[in-house]
Amino acid sequence: MNTTLPASTRLGCLVCREPFDFVAQQTALVLRHVAYGYDFVHDGQCLAAALERIFPEPGYDCAAFGRDPERRRVLEVATGDGWAAVMPNSPEHTIAGQPVRFEPLQYWALVEHQDGSQFMEGLVRDELWLDEPGGAEFPEAWRGQRAPLGYARLSDSSKPARLAEWTGLLQACRLRLVA
Repeated sequence: MNTTLPASTRLGCLVCREPFDFVAQQTALVLRHVAYGYDFVHDGQCLAAALERIFPEPGYDCAAFGRDPERRRVLEVATGDGWAAVMPNSPEHTIAGQPVRFEPLQYWALVEHQDGSQFMEGLVRDELWLDEPGGAEFPEAWRGQRAPLGYARLSDSSKPARLAEWTGLLQACRLRLVA
């Protein structure tokens, strides 16, 4: 995997903001935000500081972050430029002829899960959430009607054959959820 990314696109620590040096075998511990998505920290002081953060919102007023029960750490990243997670659209959009939407990837991430298994996963972070704690998301973590249909090059998004393929997948998934 190519981990030589431009400085502006490197995965950084939530606490110290320093990028992870995956080439030097640093890893990014995966944290789950209590109300949003995911973020990443260095082990040691950064982890301790992140776990002390409070999320002072009505209905929460609790720790903002905890260790993710499924994903342990990110071992490497590569740019996700030109790739997207193919996501089901709402029924209203589907009826209007837009059955899927494309969530552009920020990274491809090699993720170690709690059981030691490793998977390549997409990592998205909406532009509005770039600087927000807990703003990263793993599409593979979405379940049910939000579950991704897969990944595709953004250039495939306008190809009729691919659209038909995703529409078929979406229909099959919705039928399984109803059954």
